[in-house]
Amino acid sequence: MAGNYNYGGSGGFYRDWMYKRFDEVTGNLSAEYVAGVEEFMTFANSQPIVQSCRGKFYCPCSVCKNEKHIISGRRVSSHLFSHEFMPDYYVWYKHGEELNMDIGTSYTDRTYFSENHEEVGNVVEDPYVDMVNDAFNFNVGYDDNVGHDDNYHHDGSYQNVEEPVRNHSNKFYDLLEGANNPLYDGCREGQSQLSLASRLMHNKAEYNMSEKLVDSVCEMFTAFLPEGNQATTSHYQTEKLMRNLGLPYHTIDVYKNNCMLFWKEDEKEDQCRFCGAQRWKPKDDRRRTKVPYSRMWYLPIADRLKRMYQSHKTAAAMRWHAEHQSKEGEMNHPSDAAEWRYFQELHPRFAEEPHNVYLGLYTDGFNPFGMSRNHSLWPVILTPYNLPPGMCMNTEYLFLTILNSGPNHPRASLDVFLQPLIEELKELWCTGVDAYDVSLSQNFNLKAVLLWTISDFPAYSMLSGWTTHGKLSCPVCMESTKSFYLPNGRKTCWFDCHRRFLPHGHPSRRNKKDFLKGRDASSEYPPESLTGEQVYYERLASVNPPKTKDVGGNGHEKKMRGYGKEHNWHKESILWELSYWKDLNLRHNIDVMHTEKNFLDNIMNTLLGVKGKSKDNIMSRLDIEKYCSRPGLHIDSTGKAPFPPYKLTEEAKQSLFQCVKHDVRFPDGMKSHDCHVFMERLLPFIFAELLDRNVHLALSGIRAFFRDLCSRTLQTSRVQILKQNIVLIICNLEKIFPPSFFDVMEHLPIHLPYEAELGGPVQYRWMYPFERFFKKLKGKAKNKRYAAGSIVESYINDEIAYFSEHYFADHIQTKSR
Repeated sequence: MAGNYNYGGSGGFYRDWMYKRFDEVTGNLSAEYVAGVEEFMTFANSQPIVQSCRGKFYCPCSVCKNEKHIISGRRVSSHLFSHEFMPDYYVWYKHGEELNMDIGTSYTDRTYFSENHEEVGNVVEDPYVDMVNDAFNFNVGYDDNVGHDDNYHHDGSYQNVEEPVRNHSNKFYDLLEGANNPLYDGCREGQSQLSLASRLMHNKAEYNMSEKLVDSVCEMFTAFLPEGNQATTSHYQTEKLMRNLGLPYHTIDVYKNNCMLFWKEDEKEDQCRFCGAQRWKPKDDRRRTKVPYSRMWYLPIADRLKRMYQSHKTAAAMRWHAEHQSKEGEMNHPSDAAEWRYFQELHPRFAEEPHNVYLGLYTDGFNPFGMSRNHSLWPVILTPYNLPPGMCMNTEYLFLTILNSGPNHPRASLDVFLQPLIEELKELWCTGVDAYDVSLSQNFNLKAVLLWTISDFPAYSMLSGWTTHGKLSCPVCMESTKSFYLPNGRKTCWFDCHRRFLPHGHPSRRNKKDFLKGRDASSEYPPESLTGEQVYYERLASVNPPKTKDVGGNGHEKKMRGYGKEHNWHKESILWELSYWKDLNLRHNIDVMHTEKNFLDNIMNTLLGVKGKSKDNIMSRLDIEKYCSRPGLHIDSTGKAPFPPYKLTEEAKQSLFQCVKHDVRFPDGMKSHDCHVFMERLLPFIFAELLDRNVHLALSGIRAFFRDLCSRTLQTSRVQILKQNIVLIICNLEKIFPPSFFDVMEHLPIHLPYEAELGGPVQYRWMYPFERFFKKLKGKAKNKRYAAGSIVESYINDEIAYFSEHYFADHIQTKSR
């Protein structure tokens, strides 16, 4: 006999905890009842009769009463938490427990199943009950302190936790009730209030339905379904039910000048300690509560990562990076690349745990109102690289982590908004958080590392602390640059900065005619590729720029000595607070998407002679005369500039326009992806008969470079060839185009093969998936007065919709499958 028994005064045998489900003081499940249910499950699963039926058995809850179909242990456990035990089931005789013959004779049925076990084939699993169990991981609180994740509340750092003031157990029971209650009497198995609400919430997220439209659909369901149905009657009710599956987020007040956060030790301050600005807007008679000038939203990443392991659909995939076999000399995923492997060699204990997560960070700004008014929102996105190529970078795995309320551009104050994330990342690296892998039925300690950031070039400066404009704007060459200032064009150029990358002895190194006149590059060497430790201990430490938390978000206007001449540091990035950041060699990615687009824009504007955008103008011709030996391009005595070989004639322009409009049929105003296709697929064919042969070959070279660089599978040997080829390609372009053509964007491709060698295929490190994600975020700003808050609320609903989608039947079509 199993369990703890008590004997009543009449000799009756009972387990009294079975009928004391709730704690009389807290109103939540009693600890004794939860422990008893676990004891019952352990006992039942140990019985041969249960094992012979693949772990399925009758449910003894007060609804099923050991009479319906046999179901899985997971569903039995859910039923018992929701409905308690059937009356007088003190002896678990239906689950293999022997009857005590000294105890009355009220229990006469000692059979477990029918003799032929026909019901085994009739088991109907409810995926929505599984969804609830996965979301809560059976972590039902006994009181208000159990089931909460206190990682982000212990220091009072957040003013507002945007979760209903209800403990986890109440949410669990509401969802479980919604999953177990039929939608209406006589409906098909599995049709419940929760299943309908899940489909409705998913459609709202996928098709960006308005709340009014959802209200209308709910009214229609209620009207057409049989009377007494359990369908939610409005968007509010649907969202209220589904929000029980939601993950937490927090709001933090921000000073209106973005100097600092009201966070941690500054939480109760009313004035900025840097500029003295007030925290609160002036109070009027109608407003009872204080309203801050600005705020930010923070969505803890640990909760999102834990949920990845709580779903059967993603738990095993999160271990793919450690379990797949890489082909030697081939990179299909960041886990195949040098940076990943080098980090694992430095931190073997972290690498040994396949559950540990490798993250990438992306940030950029966007205007939710288009061009109608100035408003800048800056989301920060994190994405896990543990997933296989078919899942990695998908929209549902791009996690919105930070969002400011605008309207001002954060500029150098971005580190202010990153503070909560850095604190959490430090915790995820040092101590980790407890998590559960549902695919292995295993508890583990979840840790995470931030591998690198992804951004456009201006945001690169905001993240790294190295200013990306001026003579020293290249963050790889740093102070070793060869760029110089064009006095007539009034700009910095990178013309003839690349011959030093050629092999020693190459003829072009001694060429004094086609590059800067009279210059010999035979004895020049390329800049050293610096490791993270070299950057931190040698470059950054020698300047010692200020940290944002010490001077405030607007405290970087005063530049350090030597700024713009010896270095370009304007701050020490908050990312250096991560103890492992100096162990990384890549850290910040040069975005291939923008580099390729800007390169093509320069080519097209110059070939077409676009006024105001072409790199060939009177000033550039004066610079050619000063720096180059190209008399055929010098301005003559009458002030006219000869027609250059890199410019299309009027007839060639018309032929190009005809091809693009009628043959290729590109829309007016090409987007980034159209430029990507034009550069890599169309450029060499369209210009084959429109340009001189040497110009066409030079342009075909840059096209071939980007095409090979953007391959989904990179051969390590091919990357080494790209390193050599890009130097020759840019040198060939320098022989043709004027010095003003070569901005920093025409210089950056020289470093892209090295980054591909470290980080792997560019598809995991460029901005295309994030730009598509931003387009969705823009569409979520339904409340124009509170755009940021509206986006966050919609994003939380999207998270729930993506999670519930995993439990839809196979025949249900969605955009992601």
